[in-house]
Amino acid sequence: MPSSSGRNDHPCRATRPARSRRRRGWFGHGKTNTEEKGNFGRFLDDIVYAFADVSVPLVPFLWFVMVSIPNRFFGVKTSALVAWTTMVVEVALIRGGWLSPLGTETPGWVSLTPSLLLLRFLYFNTVLAVVAYGGGSVAKTMGLPLVSIVVSVVCAGIGVGVFPRLAEWYCDRFFVSGVRPNA
Repeated sequence: MPSSSGRNDHPCRATRPARSRRRRGWFGHGKTNTEEKGNFGRFLDDIVYAFADVSVPLVPFLWFVMVSIPNRFFGVKTSALVAWTTMVVEVALIRGGWLSPLGTETPGWVSLTPSLLLLRFLYFNTVLAVVAYGGGSVAKTMGLPLVSIVVSVVCAGIGVGVFPRLAEWYCDRFFVSGVRPNA
């Protein structure tokens, strides 16, 4: 299916893992291989990839929450943990092709290009901050601690689901990879 920019595979999207059962493995000393994996193996591979892809840009905000926010049941820390876990699982599901991203027909997750690292850093930290403080305030002001968990899951899910479309727009708008829109 063509994406919104008219291409079958957008240059800022990694569509191969979503369309294939093959994953690359590493077994030391620079030796890699590509092997076909079952659904569970693919999901494990995608979870490891997603954990690194989401967690590395989130280190500043996670450190801030860990150091500066007091421990409280169903507070900011709980909402941050739930949102972080939701983000990792959803990225794995999108990368593996089990879940479609919002606002685009191109399957797969966003590719790891240098131009998208800053976008990841800014976007993931903003989403997690909004969700963590929003879920924490729902628990505190409304007195509904379990609803804060639902709010965190839904908001983090929407935030991550929109990111592939945002990355496509960013690539098209700023001519990333030398590709001009509708070229």
